[in-house]
Amino acid sequence: MQLLGIDIGTSHITGVVLEQRGRQLTVSGCSSLPAAHYAHPAEAISFLCRQLDWKEGVCVCGLPLPLLSVRNLNLPFQDARKIAQILPFELEEQLLAPSETLVTDFFLVRKSEAGAAIVSFSLEKGWLSALLAGLHGVADPDMVTPAMASLAVHLARQDTNRQNFLLVHVDLHDGSLVLVEDGQPAFFRRLAYPDEMIYRQPFRHERDQVEIVDPDTARECIHLLCRSIERSLEYFWTAGKERKNVEAGRPERIVLTGPLALGPFVGEIVWEHFGLPVESVDLLAANEIACPEEVREQWLGPSCDRALVLAMQGGRQTGINFRQEEFAPKKTFFSSKRRLWAAVAAGAALVLMLLGFLGYDYHQLQQRDAILYQTMVDLYKQTFPEATKVQDPLVEMQARMKSMQGPASPALFLQDEKRVLGLLTDISARIPEAVALRVSRLNIDRESVMLKGTTDTFNAVQAIKSALAASPKFKNVQIVSATADKDKKKGAVRFEVQLQLEGL
Repeated sequence: MQLLGIDIGTSHITGVVLEQRGRQLTVSGCSSLPAAHYAHPAEAISFLCRQLDWKEGVCVCGLPLPLLSVRNLNLPFQDARKIAQILPFELEEQLLAPSETLVTDFFLVRKSEAGAAIVSFSLEKGWLSALLAGLHGVADPDMVTPAMASLAVHLARQDTNRQNFLLVHVDLHDGSLVLVEDGQPAFFRRLAYPDEMIYRQPFRHERDQVEIVDPDTARECIHLLCRSIERSLEYFWTAGKERKNVEAGRPERIVLTGPLALGPFVGEIVWEHFGLPVESVDLLAANEIACPEEVREQWLGPSCDRALVLAMQGGRQTGINFRQEEFAPKKTFFSSKRRLWAAVAAGAALVLMLLGFLGYDYHQLQQRDAILYQTMVDLYKQTFPEATKVQDPLVEMQARMKSMQGPASPALFLQDEKRVLGLLTDISARIPEAVALRVSRLNIDRESVMLKGTTDTFNAVQAIKSALAASPKFKNVQIVSATADKDKKKGAVRFEVQLQLEGL
């Protein structure tokens, strides 16, 4: 899987591509472009992706603090869903832009009996919309997040035994400060460089090396930067006096990142000013990330710190994310070849499982059918011992039973033959002698009598029905059919009359 981290800095826009295979991460490319050469960061990122030969994968885009409105809030509840609902109203009086024009996210700093302390980040929707529109079809980011927040969280997870530290990212044009307490970023501040550092430009950055052009001015600028950091921390601690055990959150070390992190005497001056151990981190070595020789020649050192962490975050996709609500990624399941092949593999596995289940079920049915057939054969041979060969036991059994029973007969009348004779006598006596009648068929069963025959006219058929309907032996008499004979010379009418017997 390919992972792309894009760090939109104030001076440069940097990209790092990682190749993930299992748990092993390998750097497959890195590049950096001056932000001032492009009208919008989306233009620089598009060119950057072409340099990195980026095709598809997970992309995380990191934003600098100057683009964000960062606020520390104390709320009287701890539920994250409730905080998300009430946050726009809490920020309404603290932000210059209306809350409906901003997209906001937050993370929890700590919980207490009084509620929760959070840090919120707000970004203008118009800026985010322009960025996503410019990156459409190039590198649509799965996450858009504060770069410093990702870097601070990563460093806290990397060293769980020392989770109170001060993170200072020193860039060429400005710096960024993050105070981490108990593993959670608690305070963010952009550090504006002194005028001397901007106009005199005592530092010059060439790839991964920092060259000092004016040593005296450079030292003075670092001292001024340390005083700015000190004032920011004092403000935060003064504003948080109501917190219990404030001293417990004091930093135990200072971590320097960014292009000037390895600059001569920068760490030395910071150590002298704060009296705390000053560290710089090799993120490649600390995270055991492989870097081939051809890529290591292009590696930009500390300038890639944030981009590298953002790329690693793509594998987890956790933390602050401005891609929410109307900016949420609209991706289909088949948005990449990897997902397409995964869907094909899953479908093939499902089909194989279904075929296996059907085959097993068919085999079970065959076994049950064979057992049932043998049971029927055995039952047939027990019933008819003289049978030596049986082909279809069910059909042969039905044929044998039918031959043993013979023609069906109305058992009720067979017990009393006089009953049948009485019916015939009643029928014969009731038919008028003037009616010319020839009976062709007479069927008698337990419930009815069917009389078929011929007569000379349709009126004669009606007379026969009326005469038989008057008998108490029949509860219903119906003419089933009455049709003239096709041979008109005979002048005969064929009829069929059904007589429903009264209950016995």
